[in-house]
Amino acid sequence: MKLDAASMVLELKAAVSTARKEILINLRYPLWVVFWAIMPIFWLAPFVFQGHALVGGRFSESFRELAGSSDYVTFTIIGSSLYAYVMSALWGTGLSLRREQWGGTLETILIAPCSRFSILFGKALSDSVLTSFYAAVQFTLASLLFGARIRVENLFFAVSAVLLMILALYGIGLILSGLILMYREPGALLNFVDTLIYTVCPVNYPLRTLMLFFGGVGYYVAMVSIVFPLTPALEAVRAFLLPSFNPYLNVAIALSYLAAVTLVFLTLGMLLFSVVEKKVRRRGAVEAY
Repeated sequence: MKLDAASMVLELKAAVSTARKEILINLRYPLWVVFWAIMPIFWLAPFVFQGHALVGGRFSESFRELAGSSDYVTFTIIGSSLYAYVMSALWGTGLSLRREQWGGTLETILIAPCSRFSILFGKALSDSVLTSFYAAVQFTLASLLFGARIRVENLFFAVSAVLLMILALYGIGLILSGLILMYREPGALLNFVDTLIYTVCPVNYPLRTLMLFFGGVGYYVAMVSIVFPLTPALEAVRAFLLPSFNPYLNVAIALSYLAAVTLVFLTLGMLLFSVVEKKVRRRGAVEAY
């Protein structure tokens, strides 16, 4: 495929058209939009209530020793908001082609006169737009209900870190799309990866907790955590927004790692998907359920 300016404009139009189609489909089910905008608040609430029950308020001195900030409520709200993008990459982008396979439209998409990656990028773009809306609503509601104290002046830098994380998650979504297209059984894989990320990444606890709990082995568990782009993104965003937060990862290191891992995951994702697509086509299994 030629990479001249005209071709790139056409590929961009294909991606935007795909994103628009996916957003319109989602908006046809407004109750689901409301569900995903509000329901995560109910998943967050138990952590806030439990914290209040254990320490008698929204501030904890023992939490300060691990995180640098005693405000565990704002800490948890930020973690919950960013984790929404991980769920989007896994269950949205990762499952996107499998949904087309369920609907019997995958073969038509794959013979379309445009790059497969334009279509996948469009699907990922629609997930990112919708997830950004959900995350903004969740953060606003959680802040009103539970209270959140952030440094608004650093919001631009925090958003920049989130954008880097989203690009890296695109790569993970491509990898999962390829694996799901090949094996056609997404449930076990996605549930395993989702649970692993939620467990080892510091969504609701400071990263130093791993060393406190696991001792010497905790360092290696933390290294596994850092492999996922969510961890450095959480460290950077909390450093920008949460007053007095003391990140385990230096902010400059976290952002540099995010930029590097974005290139790695996107490259691996594109290579793996290309190989898998060719293999599936040779087997004649594109339309197989």
